[in-house]
Amino acid sequence: MSKVLIFAGTTEGRELAKILVRSGISCHVSVATQYGSMVMKNLESKNSESKNSESGKMESDESELIQIHQGRLDQEEMRELYKSTECQVVVDATHPYAQVVTETILKSIEGSTIKYIRLLRENSKYTLGGNSEYNLDSSDMLISHDSNDLIRDYKSVSDCARELENTDGKVLITTGSKELRYFCEKEGLRKRLLVRVLPGMESLKLCYDCGLEGKQIIAMQGPFTSEMNKAIINQYDIKHLVTKESGNLGGFDTKLEAAYESRIMVHMIKRPDSSVYGMNMKECLEKLEEYLDIKIKKSSLNITLAGIGCGSYEGMTIEVKNAISESDYIFGAARMLEGISAPGVTFPYYMEKDIIPILDKLEEERIGNTNIVILFSGDSGFYSGAENMYKALKNRKDTYVKLLPGISSISLLAARTGISWQDAKILSLHGVSEEVWISQLMDAVACEEKTFFISSGLKDIKRLGKLLNDMADKNLINEADIDIKLGYRLSYMDEEVTSPSFSDMEKYEKEGLYVGLILNRNTDKRVDRNIDRNIDRANLAPSISDQEFIRGKVPMTKEEIRHLSICKLRLKSGDVVYDIGSGTGSIAIEVAGLSKDIKVYAFEYKNEATELIKENIKKHNKSNIKLIQKKAPDGLDQVDKGDAAFIGGSGGRLKEILNRLFQINPQMKIVINAVSMETIVEMDQILKDIPIKNLDICQVSISKIKELGAYHMMQANNPVFIYSFEFCQV
Repeated sequence: MSKVLIFAGTTEGRELAKILVRSGISCHVSVATQYGSMVMKNLESKNSESKNSESGKMESDESELIQIHQGRLDQEEMRELYKSTECQVVVDATHPYAQVVTETILKSIEGSTIKYIRLLRENSKYTLGGNSEYNLDSSDMLISHDSNDLIRDYKSVSDCARELENTDGKVLITTGSKELRYFCEKEGLRKRLLVRVLPGMESLKLCYDCGLEGKQIIAMQGPFTSEMNKAIINQYDIKHLVTKESGNLGGFDTKLEAAYESRIMVHMIKRPDSSVYGMNMKECLEKLEEYLDIKIKKSSLNITLAGIGCGSYEGMTIEVKNAISESDYIFGAARMLEGISAPGVTFPYYMEKDIIPILDKLEEERIGNTNIVILFSGDSGFYSGAENMYKALKNRKDTYVKLLPGISSISLLAARTGISWQDAKILSLHGVSEEVWISQLMDAVACEEKTFFISSGLKDIKRLGKLLNDMADKNLINEADIDIKLGYRLSYMDEEVTSPSFSDMEKYEKEGLYVGLILNRNTDKRVDRNIDRNIDRANLAPSISDQEFIRGKVPMTKEEIRHLSICKLRLKSGDVVYDIGSGTGSIAIEVAGLSKDIKVYAFEYKNEATELIKENIKKHNKSNIKLIQKKAPDGLDQVDKGDAAFIGGSGGRLKEILNRLFQINPQMKIVINAVSMETIVEMDQILKDIPIKNLDICQVSISKIKELGAYHMMQANNPVFIYSFEFCQV
């Protein structure tokens, strides 16, 4: 049976229950109302969801660790509950103003061995208008900057009600439903009331019993931001706000801030004096550990990675808004935080290296469950930093991570233009090199009917206009076939959707966020026009002729040998390939053209050759090649793990290269071209020293017909030995 019984009626009570169950400690919770029971059952379901999520690390079934008892209890009923639950410790987490309940609990444990803990929320200091600090533990009346009363405090609800009878204007009551009768005794005051109560049947019944009409009732559960409070104040022309001295968790700070900015009077009912020592959460948990000889996990981080859409608050999902409103801390780029209003402390960070140290510190200092939201623009699953953040956080101890999607700018532009995106090519110009996105965009514009893209701003739009003009000048596309839609600051008040020409884009001057759509109505004509092969359909086998490479005086693997060697590599989509001794880059370019999912590293140290490789990469628009200007095996430690390697030149370091490749990947596929007797002799010895399988050696002699006047003569190329094999572990 449970050893802990919590009399809950506050946020602290729910928080304590969450902390206990996450430590695998069962507890009984007593609530007075049906609404209180619903809140606790909601806690059960949320805990179960966390347990079943991928990142959850619960030690037991939390939905079975909380037993809920509903109904108001007298002394005898409390004693019966103690007996049935066999509790050893009673935690009184009722509202600070519920003095009668506290007195009843104290009397119910008289003469027993049950330990008593009063969990009481702490009062706080609040700052108004950025200048004056008011300590609510003080009994002094609080004065605003211009010496007019901002807050009037009262010892009782009845005192407050009597004072309000002598005022004018509408009154917002935020003290709950139990004591509404004091404000409703006089008809003149009752008709001026707007009451905000919990959305439970008991609360609503009390409102109607007091003679209030439906239009006077706001049934909502907090927390409420200062903006929400201000909206209610402005909407209903409130002149007086009634509140209890409830502390941060009770939302007093946001009510006070809203009242101050709206220049209305605050009527505060002071917290009653108590002879019982109230503990904060940390002290309460330490006492429970002492009384029950247990260890409690005092803190956990609930982290939500939230896609906020294009940026406006109205464009966020309700899930994301709720996460923000319930947050203790919010992280995000400064631009994202500008439109966010929530009780949480904000940090203008979005990089892992900046956020992780703060999370570490919070784990050390915070007690209880800390709700953290990290904001990401657009959708969390679409070109978002949320993926890497999720990987970094999901295995942290006592950390629970979930992702929330947002509405991407692509989706919004599709909606604004009425053009679907499910059959479109989608690209990001943001966060990739200009060389890469130019190559990708040229392919997409020429070959796809629809291309949606996101950009990093005005600079990309100007470059895109120039690129499209250049493609039109080279007859790669026809501007008459192209429609462009540009979305500027979508979701904001000043959003624009335009249809610019290529030249218009080069003249754009507005800085900001852009998303675009390029429509090509005539993509099939690219074949009829025999446009540049660099943006033609991808070939499924090596097919580039020698004449299509920029040569210079650098040796190059000839066409037939090149094609045969690449076939012997038996490459697959997604492979990482090393082209060692790349020369003109012909092997690297052929391999890169097989699939955009293949990544090629071209190793070449001679300056003349590296310049040729750069020119050939640019000519053939291969963005999936990276040039490493080093003499292999130098530089192999700086690149991704390879799946296959072609060695066309070793610079006298062949054995050293092969040994290093074996260390990198003991299953790597290797193809080597040898043209000199020295290399052939060296290979004979090397193959005896390195564990390999599937060895294949062939000698290839290629002769090609050359025209000599009216005659055609055979011209032989140098014979080449092609070695192919795979490493294997002994």
